[in-house]
Amino acid sequence: MTQTEIFWNLLKGFRDDTMVVQVLLIIGMLIVSWLVFTKPGKATDAFTKLFLAAAFLWNAVACFLFVCGKSPVAKFLGAPLYSVIGFLFLVDLFITGKTHFEVPRSTGMRLATTFFILLAFLFPVLGYLTGHPMIALPGYPCPLAGFTLALLAAAAPRSDRGIYILTLIWAFVNIPKSFGYMDCYEETTLVLTGFYALAVFKYRDTQQEKHIR
Repeated sequence: MTQTEIFWNLLKGFRDDTMVVQVLLIIGMLIVSWLVFTKPGKATDAFTKLFLAAAFLWNAVACFLFVCGKSPVAKFLGAPLYSVIGFLFLVDLFITGKTHFEVPRSTGMRLATTFFILLAFLFPVLGYLTGHPMIALPGYPCPLAGFTLALLAAAAPRSDRGIYILTLIWAFVNIPKSFGYMDCYEETTLVLTGFYALAVFKYRDTQQEKHIR
């Protein structure tokens, strides 16, 4: 069995063993999307941060440590990175309150946010193109990161910079997969979202610098 086959068998087993959790994560992502678009405010911020904290910490432990723990990238990068991101969402929720989840009123930003959120949900569907459909579900680490980046980009500049940057790191770590490593071409969705989120990040920074001057 090749390394690629082992990789996808691990993810398939993770899907089957945690299906109840995966369904709950998908429901949570749908609720967050609806709230951010239709009911921005303190309650939406609290629910979104709590949900994302739980989702990142879950993936840090269940996916990176237990299922993929033999991989150095998963054990020594993915697990610590996702743990810190989950922790920072809790810090944002209970202490700093830096992030305010809201989609700008401009048509362009609303369409862009919708598109990149949809990419996260389409992640497992795109597996049909490479022979492993509906395995890496939306609540898996990579589509979750893409979903989060779409939300953070919409919230910018009112988003926690530390969370933003750490999530971008994971997006760009996966660039090799978008070129076929592990036959995981679905990662193209995360990488594209990463470049979009980075562009928004730099644009908002530039606008703030101009305003200060």
